[in-house]
Amino acid sequence: MGETIKEEISKAPFVALMLDETTDVSNAAQLSFVLRFVTDSGVKERFVKFEDVTGKKRAEDVAAMALGFLEEHGCMGKLVAQCYDGAAVMASGLNGVQAKVKEKIPQALFIHCYAHVLNLVLSQGVVKIKECRIFFSHLSGLAAFFSRSPKRTQLLDEICQKRLPRVASTRWNFASRLVCTVFEKKDALKDLFDYIVEHHEEFDDAAILSADGYLSNLGNFEFGFFLSTFNEIFAHADVLFDILQNKSFDMQFCLTRVEEFCICIEGQRDRFDQIYDETVQDTGLPTGRRAHGDSRSHYKKLHNGILENILNQVQNRFKDHEKLSFLSLLDPQQFTSFNSNFPETAFASLTESYGPHFDLSRLKTELSVMYVPSSCPVAASSARRCHSIYKGFAQCLMALGDSLTDNASKDEDTHEIHSICRSWDDFHDCANIVMAGCPDEAAAVWESLRQESKKMQFSGNLYDMCSRRNLHPVASVSPHGPSNKEEINQESLRACTDHLGGCVHLIMLLAPLVLLSLWM
Repeated sequence: MGETIKEEISKAPFVALMLDETTDVSNAAQLSFVLRFVTDSGVKERFVKFEDVTGKKRAEDVAAMALGFLEEHGCMGKLVAQCYDGAAVMASGLNGVQAKVKEKIPQALFIHCYAHVLNLVLSQGVVKIKECRIFFSHLSGLAAFFSRSPKRTQLLDEICQKRLPRVASTRWNFASRLVCTVFEKKDALKDLFDYIVEHHEEFDDAAILSADGYLSNLGNFEFGFFLSTFNEIFAHADVLFDILQNKSFDMQFCLTRVEEFCICIEGQRDRFDQIYDETVQDTGLPTGRRAHGDSRSHYKKLHNGILENILNQVQNRFKDHEKLSFLSLLDPQQFTSFNSNFPETAFASLTESYGPHFDLSRLKTELSVMYVPSSCPVAASSARRCHSIYKGFAQCLMALGDSLTDNASKDEDTHEIHSICRSWDDFHDCANIVMAGCPDEAAAVWESLRQESKKMQFSGNLYDMCSRRNLHPVASVSPHGPSNKEEINQESLRACTDHLGGCVHLIMLLAPLVLLSLWM
């Protein structure tokens, strides 16, 4: 099995590396090595091995193992992406594993799941503030209080008519649900804990002690202030989280939504006074150790600190993802708009990240053709509009390519020659319709293709082969009259066949883009 995987990897033009740590039953830390690559049959993902990293958790050690693994499998020059978790050792852009790998392989972009990134943004944005950690500890304990006892859960169902979701440390969308539920059911929860305290004979000491503590928390200013603050923040975060988990949205759309999220978080600064005043109205002014000299200024500083931390985390953790905007080049939903306006920004992103892997001028030409709807009837409907002659001719070429590909999978031996020539005849019929009545534009098309053909190498000539067959002679429209018919046919055919060769080559050129777009 290992040799089969190595053979697959050796044939792959590009690969991506995934590393993840897990702890086995013996409590030893194991690092899994997974390679993702493109083959003729599609994208493959292969687990290769585990390696013990119990005593090797520094970024230098993990990076050395990763580079050694890539060199062992001959992937140093083929790596186009790396994907790890969001831990600082792995993901840090300064001294993390991904940064050290990029020192050796600059084109190895770091990829991390958007939804996981948002989880890290929210978690890291609050854990640095002591008061926030205390708040979420109380909140988590509140949910656990009911999950430990069927009797308490039943009481929760009767009084609140809604259960509290448990909090997972790495899933902050669950924390969001808990914040929203407690905010919504705050008064009902007070009644519930008051019931436990008043009916103390029905409950054990631990339940009474906890209920009294939670009742106090729900009535104090600081808990209420943070509850209102995070309820508003999570209202925006939940919308973004749903978008980032939806695979149908393209990269640029998601990054735009991230920018909008930052604008919303920035706008929360103006909400401080209303949150503060409403909390005072609900719980009264801060008391005890929470009563600082100028309470409003103190809590405004805390409020701004929360927002600043979240904004800084967003900027740090999403900044590298802007380099992936080129993935939109392969988004079929945008082909129509790209046909009208070529995506220069996305193409510039590709040039910056993976320029050395491409013949950029050729790729741009082929992408432009790919964005044109490949339907000869569409070309025919626009045949009389000379300004769109190039578009119509490109559609004829695409139709020819589709026809040749389809025939090649069906026909064999001598029948294949007839099928190819039928496709060639159909192409000429389509081209004649498109160029009819537009001699100047037709000349420009042929000249453009003639120049392109000089840049490419292609052996063989469909014109000669099909003219000997002589089953369906066609006339090419020429701006110079019938005397140049054969010359124009020869040039057009050479350009056409070169273009078809380019279309096949395009599949290999776009392999790294396919690899990354299917990963996200």
